[in-house]
Amino acid sequence: MALHLSGGCRCCGRPEVAPSGTTSRRRMLTALAAAPFVPTLARAQDLLDPTTLRSSRVSSSTTLPPRARPADRISPGYARSMAGGVTDALISLIRAYGSAADQIGLMQVKEKDLAAKLAAAIANKAAQLDEYRQGLFCSGCNRTKSDILSKGEQFPHQGQSIIKPTPEQIAGKERELQAVIDKLDAELKDVRTKLAKANQDIDTIRSQIFDGMGLWRTAVAFQRRMIRQEDFDDESAYLREREKISQQLGAVQTETATSQDISLIRGGVGDLELWSSTLRQVEDRRAAERRASNQTMNLADVTAQRERARVETVANEVAARITAFGLAGYLRIVTVPMTPSIDPLALAQEGSGITFRMGKYDQAGFGEILPRVAEFIGKARNTMVEGPSGPPAPMAGDELRMADNAIARLKARLNVRLAEEQRRRDEAAAAALAQAQPSETPTQP
Repeated sequence: MALHLSGGCRCCGRPEVAPSGTTSRRRMLTALAAAPFVPTLARAQDLLDPTTLRSSRVSSSTTLPPRARPADRISPGYARSMAGGVTDALISLIRAYGSAADQIGLMQVKEKDLAAKLAAAIANKAAQLDEYRQGLFCSGCNRTKSDILSKGEQFPHQGQSIIKPTPEQIAGKERELQAVIDKLDAELKDVRTKLAKANQDIDTIRSQIFDGMGLWRTAVAFQRRMIRQEDFDDESAYLREREKISQQLGAVQTETATSQDISLIRGGVGDLELWSSTLRQVEDRRAAERRASNQTMNLADVTAQRERARVETVANEVAARITAFGLAGYLRIVTVPMTPSIDPLALAQEGSGITFRMGKYDQAGFGEILPRVAEFIGKARNTMVEGPSGPPAPMAGDELRMADNAIARLKARLNVRLAEEQRRRDEAAAAALAQAQPSETPTQP
């Protein structure tokens, strides 16, 4: 048996005894509500006032503490940080793609020009050697017939004759003309080598952009899953709280169902009111948590859309400056894979972006998997959303109405018992007063 701390016997002031479960239940209530519980003695007439009755048991307001998360729970901010880093890396890659495309454009023009010059040099060699072999040279200026005629001059020049070169002269001329061809051919090969390298670079950049889109989608989807997980964690804690509150409301009503003990009835009223207040706080907090979770999810979606818009804006700006044939069109559709609602890990774990190198695209590192990215993909792959646990809670409104009805019944019974107690006291006081007064004896004459 444990002493009931809310009052004592109205006759002698000795503490009244209550069932041992009462004290432990109130300690549990105090811990859940996180509110100060200061029991005080109240005068019998004050107990008729519900306001005084309420304020004599609990403080006027309580604040529930924030919930604690499981120690191993991954924060949505972890995934959001990765999504932001991937966005910056994608923008860097798109700018690198533009620079590579510019170089390709310049080299394409140069390649075309050198190819034309080389073809002309080869044709010129053939024509000049043919004239050399035919001896179509002016003896005065040593120029070929075609060269002189191209200038609108007479061949041979006046007073000159047509000469025929020696085999040594023909060979020398061939070497001279071939040197021009060899120089142009070497320049053209160099440009084509550089062009092939630039095309490899731009293919690697394009591949990295694709991988980056996959990692971005993985990060955004992971963030959304962790936001849902936090809400499920809150729901599980809420269900446990509701179960505890329902048990305590039921226990109080069972304990006071037929009791005529004033202290027990009075304590039951206070307990029911405090548990009802706690239930309202729990409901308010859960409603606030749901609103906050929805707002967090909406903010995550808005942030993802803004990141997609950033990438798209840069891609369009870079595409507008590209002159290389066939390279600008890719950037105009580059953001199509940036779809926040698609979770690559839910699609047979393909396209998750594990080979994304956070902005690097050198050939030497082709196929490299960064430890940071591998760790992130591993966590995203192994972290599954755990739904809320616990039995479904009854409707809070129904439970509050039942508690209010029970409180009203207890208060009515308390008023009856207090009135009876007051009558008993009045009668006892009157009897004591009558006994204390001396009897009046008539005087003898």
